[in-house]
Amino acid sequence: MKIDSFPMKWLRVVVLALALTALAVVAFAAPAGLRADGENVVVNGDFENGTTAWTCKNCTLSAGTPAENGAAGQFANTSRTARGQLSQNGITLQPNTTYVLSFWAQSSNGDDVTVTLVQQAPPRANYGVRNKSFNLTTTGQLFTHTFTTTGFSQTVSDALLRFQATKGKGVQYSLDNVTLIADDEPPPPPGGEMLIYDWNKPITIDEGGFAMDKTSQYLGQNWESPVNYADGRLYFRARIYSIPVNQPGMKLGFCFWQGERENCRGNDVPGVAGQVSTWDFSPHDMWRKNGAEILWSEPRKKMGFSVRDGQNDPVSNKTSDDWGGNNPNDWYPMNLRFQVVLVAAGETFSGWQNYP
Repeated sequence: MKIDSFPMKWLRVVVLALALTALAVVAFAAPAGLRADGENVVVNGDFENGTTAWTCKNCTLSAGTPAENGAAGQFANTSRTARGQLSQNGITLQPNTTYVLSFWAQSSNGDDVTVTLVQQAPPRANYGVRNKSFNLTTTGQLFTHTFTTTGFSQTVSDALLRFQATKGKGVQYSLDNVTLIADDEPPPPPGGEMLIYDWNKPITIDEGGFAMDKTSQYLGQNWESPVNYADGRLYFRARIYSIPVNQPGMKLGFCFWQGERENCRGNDVPGVAGQVSTWDFSPHDMWRKNGAEILWSEPRKKMGFSVRDGQNDPVSNKTSDDWGGNNPNDWYPMNLRFQVVLVAAGETFSGWQNYP
């Protein structure tokens, strides 16, 4: 019996050695904290483990209802002057990578929420999202935002994701199913084309007929040099998902604002569920307020689209007291997706199949 025990002992040693070797290979192949594409890098984004991994500054935090499903994070301001901040740090990100941020949210008074993704410690570099405002309502909605990471060249594990409330004591928010996932599709080649605007949610009465973006990184870019986008072409796609009353004569106009300068151009987009419209034009072929064209080498203040009726009047309370003679409840909330791709001069648009 002792003769057999000796080989068995060595067999156990060999098996153990092989196991340790395999673990070592895994350790070197998958650095700690690095997650594969398609995996959510936010911990407990569905709040099914209570408030684990989340912190709240100037606010109370609990898990409960209302929620998209199960439980949701419930946070409320505790100060009249300071803004509540619900955040999670220690998030791992990959450089120059396209991510999709998605979350379900609502607020008790329809207050907006501002989202930021930055370095968690000074100098708090912008990692791709800074003060991006989302228009919440009293009914829960799903929001998405696509962006490309910036501000670092190697994998980091010090990202902070923050949801910031508006001012006002007792302002209540519900947040659920927060995901931050690397997109499997690479971004368009630099210097060729870029998705500069992507509205993917209902436009409500609160927006007053104007869907504005004031925080996009593309607003600050020089579109004349080193890449000549100013002499390129803007490509548009609008997809109408739902509208209270069909508006077959609807038009959507897209504008850029820069100080006193305003350049716009519209297109017929029938306001009927299921409608998909595409069109394109040069940035130089837009209507110019007082004849002044946007200075494309300098930062723009904001960009966005406006909803217009068959007479080309804005369905808005910002330009008239009577919404251009329309009943806003016949138009809003209108659920749609509106995308704009800017293609550089001399380049060819890769096609809408690359923009789901």
